[in-house]
Amino acid sequence: PAAHAAPHQPAHGQAQRHGAGPDHRWVPGSRVPQQYRGPHYVVQDWQHHGLKRPGRGQQWVQNGQDYLLVAVATGVIAQIVFGH
Repeated sequence: PAAHAAPHQPAHGQAQRHGAGPDHRWVPGSRVPQQYRGPHYVVQDWQHHGLKRPGRGQQWVQNGQDYLLVAVATGVIAQIVFGH
């Protein structure tokens, strides 16, 4: 097994242990790349997943077990719900 890296430091005042995304670098205020905002990742049945209704101009995007509330136009993350 690979050695574990030291715990990530909170980014920009965030109290989270880690971020979301492929490299765990996505935090609120960062931008999700365009390819992750396509139909394969967008969550249409957000209620079934226990997520709140997206605000105007926002959508939920799923990456692995994590859900990201992002601005449709820019991909800026407003909120992250980490999976179990």
